Amino acid sequence: MLSPNEQILLRTFAEQTKADIQTAIKTKRITKFGAVNSSGRLHDSVEIIYTDGGFKILANGYIEGLIDGIAPGQSTATQEGISSWIKEKPVSANIPTNTLAYLIVRSISKKGNMVWRTHKGTNSGLLEDALAQGKFDRFVELIASKAVEDITDNIVEAFDIKME
Repeated sequence: MLSPNEQILLRTFAEQTKADIQTAIKTKRITKFGAVNSSGRLHDSVEIIYTDGGFKILANGYIEGLIDGIAPGQSTATQEGISSWIKEKPVSANIPTNTLAYLIVRSISKKGNMVWRTHKGTNSGLLEDALAQGKFDRFVELIASKAVEDITDNIVEAFDIKME
């Protein structure tokens, strides 16, 4: 069980991590077309779920396709979904939206998505900065030092030790 101070630290860290993920979604260029935030749905879907001793950060499932790409033949994109995306982006073309959506779905099915083609099936780095190991290491050190401080305070109080 986390102490109240540790809970505050945990919540602060979780909120900062969420904000860092949202910033990456809005700003990180993972293809030649720029950041992945066209409609804002992915950014807005990022949420924190607190557990007994920690937290989870969740987002729309399609974030996986923006991290690792979607290989040829693996796409679940539909013409309807792509049509909606075209209208939100917005994409301008000299052909009807439904035709463009069909061509995009066919291309993704044959060649993989742009993330896959750009990064050759490796991690795109979308969340690399937001989830850097050093951030977690510093958080663990902070929690550990706070726990030692709390234990020390409890010992001082329990044994009525006078600190000068």
